[in-house]
Amino acid sequence: MLTARELTKRYGETTAVDTLTFDIHPGRVTGFLGPNGAGKSTTMRLLLGLDRPTSGKALVNGRPYADLPWPAREVGALLDAAAVHPGRSARAHLLALARGGGIPQRRVPEVLDTVGLTEVARRRVGGFSLGMRQRLGIAGALLGDPGIVVLDEPVNGLDLDGVRWVRGLVRKLADEGRTVFVSSHLMSEVQLVADQLVVVGGGRLVADAPLPELIAAWSRTRVVVRTPDPDPLTACLQRRSGPERPVTVEPGADGELLVYGADPEEVGDTAHAAGARVHTLYREEASLERAYLDLTEAEVRYPAASGKSGTAQGGAGQREGR
Repeated sequence: MLTARELTKRYGETTAVDTLTFDIHPGRVTGFLGPNGAGKSTTMRLLLGLDRPTSGKALVNGRPYADLPWPAREVGALLDAAAVHPGRSARAHLLALARGGGIPQRRVPEVLDTVGLTEVARRRVGGFSLGMRQRLGIAGALLGDPGIVVLDEPVNGLDLDGVRWVRGLVRKLADEGRTVFVSSHLMSEVQLVADQLVVVGGGRLVADAPLPELIAAWSRTRVVVRTPDPDPLTACLQRRSGPERPVTVEPGADGELLVYGADPEEVGDTAHAAGARVHTLYREEASLERAYLDLTEAEVRYPAASGKSGTAQGGAGQREGR
């Protein structure tokens, strides 16, 4: 298990991690989410003993990483796939890790086979693609057959087949009873594999909840409609609202209306009865992406200028339970 207790890290006047408290349990995949600059990488480095906390505790199975007698056998990590000497072969790199970690050399061909690099094991890493380096980094994380696996953006640079392979791998590791802690910016991938989510923003904890609960609390299925006649349609929909089935209408991006509590057929029939023209009408299911955007909206450190992209990111759903 990984544990953070009031974990804080400051660099001068900048607070990168601010009193974080959470537990990462075995037997599940825990997704670690947050905008750029939210403190995710710093938190992982603190947990793995690569940085010293300003205050608080970072524990691996109840002990600081530095106190583990054979850390590579307890926790394996991929933080930076580029952190490999380009002149070494994949096999030589893993052999060096094995010798330094007190790991049997027989594990090297085993993990090379697991990640699909057996045929290129003697090639220099400097000639590897980004995706191949990612696979090599994952091999290094698995080398000690650890009970805890920490992966920072593991699908970065992988093709579709590689992404699917990582998806199956992290699920398999958790099903074996291991602790799996994965950071990613790909919400769709996290939604497919994660059981639990830890969300941070500005170095602070924003949410720590099971995936279904977080989506249910911060995202609802809704109907998106674009019409040049929003007022009569809104008025008619609101008249349909009642105590047993409330219907609410909110403004969305680019003049859209976001309708909660009604299905597309009902919205279409209401628009017809109201004499409102409809140019777009579709159901948008509740999703981790929408929940995440709503959760972290105020925590984005490097916001881009808004544009009329026509994506479904505009107009967050109603907030419930937070």
